[in-house]
Amino acid sequence: MKNGRTTMIKRIFAVTLAFAVAVSILTVPVQEAYAAGGKVKTVAVTNLPAKQLTLKKGKTFTLKSKVTVTGKASKKVTYKTSNKKIATVNAKGKITAKKKGTAKIYVISKADKKKKCTVTVTVGTPVTKVKLNKTKSTMTIGKKQTLKATVTPKKASSKAVVWKSSNKKVATVTSKGVVKAKKEGTVTITATAKDGSGKKATCKITVKKAASIIPIPTPEEPLIVKSLNIAQPDLLTITLTKQAALTASDFQVWAKKYESADYLKQYTIGQITTTDSLTYKIKLTGDSVLQKNSYIKVVVPKLNLSRECIYRDETYTIEKSETYVYKLGDSVDKSQTLGKGYSNCSVSGLPAGVKYQIKTAAATCTLKFNGNVTKQGKYTSKLVYEDELGNKFSMTIIWLVYDGTELLVKDAEKVLTTAWGTTLPQLKVYGGNGTDTSDYTYEILREESDSAALAVSSLINGGAGIQVSSPKLSTGTYKLRIRATDKTDTSMTSTGTLTLKIIEGGYLQGKVKDANGDPLTSFQFTMKNQNEYAEYTDEVSGRWNGVSKDGVILMDDLEAGTYDVAVSSYSGTVGTTVYNLKTQKAAYGTDDVHPVWSFDVTLPVYKVTIELDPDVPDVVKNITNFGNWQDVSAGSYYESGKTVYLENGTHHLTCRKSISGEIYNFYLDVTVNGSNTTAYAYVKE
Repeated sequence: MKNGRTTMIKRIFAVTLAFAVAVSILTVPVQEAYAAGGKVKTVAVTNLPAKQLTLKKGKTFTLKSKVTVTGKASKKVTYKTSNKKIATVNAKGKITAKKKGTAKIYVISKADKKKKCTVTVTVGTPVTKVKLNKTKSTMTIGKKQTLKATVTPKKASSKAVVWKSSNKKVATVTSKGVVKAKKEGTVTITATAKDGSGKKATCKITVKKAASIIPIPTPEEPLIVKSLNIAQPDLLTITLTKQAALTASDFQVWAKKYESADYLKQYTIGQITTTDSLTYKIKLTGDSVLQKNSYIKVVVPKLNLSRECIYRDETYTIEKSETYVYKLGDSVDKSQTLGKGYSNCSVSGLPAGVKYQIKTAAATCTLKFNGNVTKQGKYTSKLVYEDELGNKFSMTIIWLVYDGTELLVKDAEKVLTTAWGTTLPQLKVYGGNGTDTSDYTYEILREESDSAALAVSSLINGGAGIQVSSPKLSTGTYKLRIRATDKTDTSMTSTGTLTLKIIEGGYLQGKVKDANGDPLTSFQFTMKNQNEYAEYTDEVSGRWNGVSKDGVILMDDLEAGTYDVAVSSYSGTVGTTVYNLKTQKAAYGTDDVHPVWSFDVTLPVYKVTIELDPDVPDVVKNITNFGNWQDVSAGSYYESGKTVYLENGTHHLTCRKSISGEIYNFYLDVTVNGSNTTAYAYVKE
């Protein structure tokens, strides 16, 4: 009996084991079963605008999921929370908010656990309202506009919105609410709260074609004179608004001195030049050129055009100093011209007994000092004025008043250039027993003087003068202290300061030729500094008769600057001016010290060689030269000697010559016709 029971038990165990093996062979894992025959592509939540959700505590929300698969893969999902204390989720996707905080809800594919969707759940304050700054709008194709969304309440846990266009072919919208119109039509732009509250706002936009713009025709610019400028006294530039073909005969240039006057002075136009028929350069000819502070008018009669301007001096600002010395009780009578027209003027610090008065006129304003100095001492006055043209001038005046019992040396300032050395007069001495420079002895106080000035300065002529080699000094200011001693009473001494102001020097060099192109040996010239208040050179001139054998003008001790150079025949009857010439710096230490030629002038004159008429009296036949020739009628003076330069035309000249104590009048009749010629001088009985 016992064996039978044992056998039964063994049979039952064997059957059970066989069943279990069979079941294990026929069963596969759950994930493999769901995925059999296909593949999971994506898992998504379809009822939220974004993967986030805000719920109030105690509120619920059921997720709707969508699984995209291929083949027969399962679309089932499971739900899981990252923090059950914040939010829970059941098998059907129902989320319940438990307490404030943030949790993540995972929607996981059953067929492929790697495929899932994560939703961030915030338990807090959801959005209750969304409002847009516009509810409807009209746009044109290609234009952009930005919509702005505002959510309520202000303390919502998430204030973000999601933007969407109902028709992207009509208009698109960016994540920042920027709408761009694409084509004609109507589109709705929706802003939905991102927190899943479902709150939204819309704006209906109508897109239209851009209205065709009919351009406003630009009115044709009238033909007028756009500008008038004076480049130099004989050259004007005029610019038109439209091209016009003009010749010299189409222009007129007029001038007057006073605003209320008529234009009576007309200039001769030599030539005009233009490259574009818009801007014309008008070159004047003849002896007269435009005068500063004149009213100038250019007229084009055939076009009924004109333009006026005032040819003014450039404004200046000047500072200078002067020293006046008076003996006690002397009368004062000093004048100072104050610019052009009316001026604002102030004077301060005058010595006792000295007054001033201002005389105003339309052309100039003059300051005059007068009175008698009544108190000994040194006084410093300041004169400041500005005229109606904007010119500014200031002068520091040192007044030295002495009683005659002491010695007084007057300080001085000398302006020199780096081009040449010079000899300067000694400082002026007042008082003591002397009245002349030779009544005093002089010495340079080396310990009180600038070393650079000492190296190039020395006393000459017994101290009466000072030799200065300024080219060895750089530009700047140097001081020499000089002591003067009364020769009669050597106990009487006084010290003064010679200030050397060294400025940049330069030269101008040019050639003068006659009408044949040969060097002109006699002529006159003027070099005028355009800075009329230059410290060293404002103007230099010369009248050379046979001096310049090669027709060269060289002035090499000029103050550096810009000059106008006027050159004329010796008689001054014909001439020309070259404007705006800048000085050159001499190349000392080279073979060619003056390498630059600044101008080349040709005058319309021809050489006339003078010989004696064979029929002159015997007493004058041996003369070797003549005096200055003079025009019989006009009175113009020509060269002296046996050569004169004359322009084309017939000339009648005369000159006087003393021979053996008797005066003889010589006459010359000559016609010049485009070439050199010979004329014969005769004597009238």
